[in-house]
Amino acid sequence: MDALTYSANPKSVEEAARCPNYQFRRVDLADAEATSAVVADFKPELVVHFAAESHVDRSIVGPRSFLQANVEGTFNLLESCRALGSQLALFHHVSTDEVYGSLGAEGYFTESTPYDPSSPYSASKAASDHLVRAWHRTYGLPVKVTNCSNNYGPFQFPV
Repeated sequence: MDALTYSANPKSVEEAARCPNYQFRRVDLADAEATSAVVADFKPELVVHFAAESHVDRSIVGPRSFLQANVEGTFNLLESCRALGSQLALFHHVSTDEVYGSLGAEGYFTESTPYDPSSPYSASKAASDHLVRAWHRTYGLPVKVTNCSNNYGPFQFPV
């Protein structure tokens, strides 16, 4: 699933798209019904949640789309996965190191670094991290949260 917003590049999945088990659905995770329908249709055992609005500067100019994608979208995907019951083996939420704020003098973060988001983007990702952990504690959803930093590669959005 992908909403194919401004930073999407379908070329990045061309190789995977040639695989016989590849299927694509254009879905905005902020659309609860569409998200639920795709999850119910595919009944995945594993969900890797990369979806996010992710450009800090854009979040300062227009924060609403970041809240919709990162908070509401994560909520909708969590609820859709919760409806699967025990069939879901893992919900892997890919987050960001931005939730920890700015690097201090030591120059790194650890898993025990307190959250200190400093932009609408990082606040929305911190909120989504907390939702994922809450769904684990409250509903027993099997989850993993990873906090990647500055992923970069071919087809990267230029701005």
